[in-house]
Amino acid sequence: MNNVLKKIGIAACGVLLVAGCGKDGEKVSGGSEKVELSFVTYSGTGEDFMMELNGISDAYNKVNPNVTIKMEKVPATEYDNTMKIRNSAQKLPDIFPVRVITLENYKNILTPLNDLEATKLNKFAKDYAIDGNIYGLPMYGFNEFVYYRKSIFNELGLEVPTTWEEFNSVTQKLKASGEYIPMALGGKDSWVTYPFNEFFPFLVSGGNDVWSKMAAEDEPFSPGKPFYTAYSMLNEFYKTKPFGDDPLGYGWDQEKNMFISKKAAMLAAGQWFYLDLAKDLSKEDLEDIGVFMIPTRKNKDENFRYLVTAEVFLAIPKYSKHQEEAKEFINWLFTSDYYKEFIKYMQVLPTVDGVEISGDIFSEAVNSIPNPEPVLQKGGNDTYRQISNFISFDVKRMGQEMLQGVDFEKYMAEYNKKWKEARKNIN
Repeated sequence: MNNVLKKIGIAACGVLLVAGCGKDGEKVSGGSEKVELSFVTYSGTGEDFMMELNGISDAYNKVNPNVTIKMEKVPATEYDNTMKIRNSAQKLPDIFPVRVITLENYKNILTPLNDLEATKLNKFAKDYAIDGNIYGLPMYGFNEFVYYRKSIFNELGLEVPTTWEEFNSVTQKLKASGEYIPMALGGKDSWVTYPFNEFFPFLVSGGNDVWSKMAAEDEPFSPGKPFYTAYSMLNEFYKTKPFGDDPLGYGWDQEKNMFISKKAAMLAAGQWFYLDLAKDLSKEDLEDIGVFMIPTRKNKDENFRYLVTAEVFLAIPKYSKHQEEAKEFINWLFTSDYYKEFIKYMQVLPTVDGVEISGDIFSEAVNSIPNPEPVLQKGGNDTYRQISNFISFDVKRMGQEMLQGVDFEKYMAEYNKKWKEARKNIN
């Protein structure tokens, strides 16, 4: 597992070199029946590329003229609920993305993709198998970074941090300058806390399946447990006010603008954020952007853990009337030149074996990591889902609450009580 992750973890975005993949122009289906496949996705998953810049329906129609791809975009904030409603009426599209945190929820209504050629080529698929079956193919992976302004770091004589202590020191030096907010964070939108409150338990523990392990414990928020350790680090960090005096007073749009305008020196987000910057910044300003991964290690003798996330899994519902055609499409997508172009545009990690990318700020950042230890994020098992739903467990909301200020020990004790009660009620 680690060898695979190390191989893909050094990839980021840039020039693609592909071996062993199918070629566009090959006929992938011998059928003569005209078929329309519905493909619903949500904003932020490369839908602009597939629907506008390089239409996926037109691309696929060249190799299979009897199949039309009808794409639909749903706002990301509405996607999960929309798919839940459509599933209750058995009206899910023929192809749709399932997020890693909801993959378990859909397993009973999804078609296993075990025998597809695209499955065999996918680097992540087996790691996300459920009960021995692969119900969705990860479309891409990505890392999480801290974006920073090189000019500000140079002005203040700051170096890229490689330990948690160094990271804290950098933020405090930026704050002490009086010129910059160390890190922009629009906590009014709860989701922006995810690089910290969602991912830190994985980074601190080095575990790929933190949530499932928590589900087997009555008190996972106790001292010595991964969640407690991670959140105690965050609690102390938040107390230093690295996000300014009022991070809950503004949202994502303001967070982004603070970084773009250089009011803030840093911003934590995934590779996806680079597309926004490329649209909003001049070429000169874009060259002022650097990235590094949040270091959670205590000292330089420890391995440097970094997160690899597979977020979007393409899946086919069992009740689709066009399962075979949908499978053919997925096979084509992952083995085509179209996929290479998509990955290059998205600036994310390819999930297809044989696809290599390099030559950009992300690959440089990952290549510079000392003693790298990649960690793969998983979404948790059924038991975790039941517990989470029972107590409305939301790590991003917890981020907001911690930014407000909490009695940390009492806060953790309350969650232990809720968690234990939930385990008792669902068993």
